[in-house]
Amino acid sequence: MNSNPNTLQNTTCFLKYKSIVLGFVLSVFALTQVQAQQVTGAVDTTSIRIGEQITYEVSVEADSTDLVLFPEGQTFQPLEMIEAYKIDTSFAGAKMNLIKRYGLTQFDSGSYTIPRQLVSINQKPFYTDSIAIEVNNVVVDTTKQGLYDIKDIVSVERATSKFWTYLLYFLILAALIGAFLYFIIRRSRKKAEAEKKLPPFEQAIFSLKQLDEEYKEPARGVDERDVTKAYYSKLTDIVRRYLDEEVYDRSMESTSSELIDRLMQEKQEGKIDLSKETILKLDQILRRADLTKFARTSPGTGQAEADRLVAEEIVKETKEAIPEPTEEELMRDAAYREALAKRRKRKLILTSVIGVFGILVIATGILVATKGFDYVKDNFIGHPSKDLLEGDWVRSEYGYPPVIVSTPRVLERNEIALPDSLKTQMDMSTFTYGSLIDEFYIVVNNTRFGGKNEADLEASSQGFISTLEASGAKNLIVKSEKYTTPEGTEGLRVYGTGEFPNSINAQKFSPGAYEMLLFTAPGVLQQVLVAHREDDQYAKEMAARIINSVELQKTVPTDVK
Repeated sequence: MNSNPNTLQNTTCFLKYKSIVLGFVLSVFALTQVQAQQVTGAVDTTSIRIGEQITYEVSVEADSTDLVLFPEGQTFQPLEMIEAYKIDTSFAGAKMNLIKRYGLTQFDSGSYTIPRQLVSINQKPFYTDSIAIEVNNVVVDTTKQGLYDIKDIVSVERATSKFWTYLLYFLILAALIGAFLYFIIRRSRKKAEAEKKLPPFEQAIFSLKQLDEEYKEPARGVDERDVTKAYYSKLTDIVRRYLDEEVYDRSMESTSSELIDRLMQEKQEGKIDLSKETILKLDQILRRADLTKFARTSPGTGQAEADRLVAEEIVKETKEAIPEPTEEELMRDAAYREALAKRRKRKLILTSVIGVFGILVIATGILVATKGFDYVKDNFIGHPSKDLLEGDWVRSEYGYPPVIVSTPRVLERNEIALPDSLKTQMDMSTFTYGSLIDEFYIVVNNTRFGGKNEADLEASSQGFISTLEASGAKNLIVKSEKYTTPEGTEGLRVYGTGEFPNSINAQKFSPGAYEMLLFTAPGVLQQVLVAHREDDQYAKEMAARIINSVELQKTVPTDVK
């Protein structure tokens, strides 16, 4: 290749100036020294009968640090790949031997050729030789082999997508949270309803009136003594509950004699202005109730109704005997109830939040244990590179002559102000996505410098590496090799690793990786750059996809406008 020294010098000057104007910042891949690779393909047999299997074997001898990608999918047509086996790996010093086996078959007789297979080593293509295969018919002796009807089609269930799996997880989690919240809110409402019940006096009078309605017509076949026992039991419970809430807070668990003694004591201490006759009436009712419950006596229906009326009078007289609460006591009681309601509401909210958080923690723990932390983080929390990788990609043309490339986002044009001394000698168009300190960075550059000379790709790559260092990258490890696109266009691949400024703190550096393709034609220099974080697996997949999609148009300009 003959190069014009003046043109090359101008190109190098422009690249240095571009490093100041644009501040190209790229990461670099750390790779070992280039070693010779050997790729071979072989089969266990070249002749089979219809439906029999051929084992196709791809052997690769490469450096232990090389990235090797074997054929995937139906690349063996006209033969059909029915199974791909795991890779067998062995090491011999710094070398590694990789063997990948495939199960192939064909259901039509004839002569076939297994096409050469592409093996990518460090994104450089290597091909196996094609292999001829003979597929023979199976001779069937119908005198010995019976003939049978064709079997019906077997129906199979359609495989469910991941969407339904995620939907099931969501519904289960939502059901658990909903059940928990329903339980908490329902329990809180029950407590609130209990607080909103009738005051003790009204509740006692209402219950006494309901008692007559309940036992007005006893069921047939029921022993009268059992009915009377239940009647007196409820009657005394109503009176005791009223006294428990208004006079003596242990009325429910006290015996009849203990309750009467306590009321007498309250009267003597002046805490309640209840007449002795009223206390004695209550004593008589309690004694009769004890007799019906333990001695199974039956005082008769008339006596029971009379005792119910006496009990109502006792409740009314007791209410009148209880001193009215002072205004201060009423205010304290209202303030207490309000504070209690607020405290209960806060407790409900706190319990709900803790419960929901607990359910989420348990569900997350189960997912982490079964799927792994990275799976949970990337699929539920999110990962910027994963979102780009799985999004809708765009294939576009950039510059002239066009560089055709597929990217996760459309690249934006960056206007470059060239020095006056270079404006008449070259034209540059640059398209980018992101920046060097971002998670992912893409640059497509198209430079036209006129004439029929081609640029020195090695010298140009050194100029671009210098721009990385001038932009803050350090500890760069650079490798380069010849590169050929699937369409046959030859160029230079530069790749490596290094340390780039951190996106949060520019004083700190993060390990990164980059890959750069350079192509030249008469009067044209074209460049594609991809940079990303070195430990980002999704970014590595994106970089490989972008680099493998690069396509160049053959049209070349004759001059610079």
